[in-house]
Amino acid sequence: MAGRARKRRRIERGVVLGSQITIALLVVAGMFALNAAAGKLIMPKPTDVLNQSIKMWADGTMIKALGQSVTVIGLGFLLSASTGILFGILLGGFRFLGRVFDPFVNAMNSTPGAAFIPLIIVWFGLYTEAKVVVVWNAAMFPILINTAAGIANSNKDLTEMARAFGAKRLTLFWKVMVPDALPSILSGLRIGAAIATVGTVISELTMAQSGLGGLLAAAGNRFQMDKYFAVVIVLMALGTSITALLRFAEHRIARWRVSLREGS
Repeated sequence: MAGRARKRRRIERGVVLGSQITIALLVVAGMFALNAAAGKLIMPKPTDVLNQSIKMWADGTMIKALGQSVTVIGLGFLLSASTGILFGILLGGFRFLGRVFDPFVNAMNSTPGAAFIPLIIVWFGLYTEAKVVVVWNAAMFPILINTAAGIANSNKDLTEMARAFGAKRLTLFWKVMVPDALPSILSGLRIGAAIATVGTVISELTMAQSGLGGLLAAAGNRFQMDKYFAVVIVLMALGTSITALLRFAEHRIARWRVSLREGS
């Protein structure tokens, strides 16, 4: 049975990979067709995009821009993750606090982050600090909401059992509620990471133009579509890599939780 299941998984992975390659080839073919029909101002040839990508990596343009964007993403995401998880634990663990702040959190979460950019520019300026604040403001609330939901819905039986054995509130948080809420917390982090990438590009487009967003703006203003698509591909690869890392962490923690339960 185990061998049959492994074989089925291998076949499924092969089908998925084959489908993904087919879709990628269709996209490339579509780019060639649109280029032939509408010209390079509408759609560049994939070969032109590849050549421009090689040039931008070789002369350091892409490396410099990527470093600037990753710095903003990293700082903004770390800030949003730390504050989102901390406040999520507080609002999820203390029901009274959760009820008091719930409408305010939902109001902030439902307001587009771009609406705060003019205010952030007035308060923090146009450079890295302001961009980090934009990312933090956009990415924190999904992390906070997922963390609070995970803590509030943690295993009540385990919590009551720990209380019966005299566990203190701090012990309940870190030994029972937080481990049980880890899937929700990681899901919030994955959503927050994707939003952090989007927020970084928006901040780079609307503030002092730097990083990958700055390259996008410069290429778009000059109708350099080959350069534009080269930057878009890097952004897609960056977002996919961040999501893949967080999914990997989710799977590892899920296995750890299963082994912990089996051990207990």
